[in-house]
Amino acid sequence: MLRSIFLFTVLLVFSNGVLSCPSVCNCIGDSNYGGACYDGYGGPAYDGYGGEAYDGYGGPCYDGYGGPCYDGYGGEAYDGYGGPAYDGYGGGCDDGYGGNAYAGYGGPCYEGYGGPCYQGYGGGDNCPAICGLCKSKR
Repeated sequence: MLRSIFLFTVLLVFSNGVLSCPSVCNCIGDSNYGGACYDGYGGPAYDGYGGEAYDGYGGPCYDGYGGPCYDGYGGEAYDGYGGPAYDGYGGGCDDGYGGNAYAGYGGPCYEGYGGPCYQGYGGGDNCPAICGLCKSKR
């Protein structure tokens, strides 16, 4: 039990950026804050505040006001402004600005600025899940 707690604590410290990637590095599958395809705040294809396909206020596909997949304004998984799984501005599972599973600025599964499932700012650099060492550098 103590070993589990210790390992969890170590992982938490690592994941909080004590051993974050160098600027040349980014982690595919991590957003800087969470798991694969996070926008930087939540779970997969989050808009930044909640669970999957959240609009930022409720449960899965909730808009915070009604039943599953409603945004209170439109079709399923809307956050109030767009199409299915939108967070407000874009394509499926957008966080507000772009295409599928964007964090806000880029391509599919961006955390905000880069390529697929980046840690946050770069191209296809691969890092371990805990970003201490780079597997490849730009």
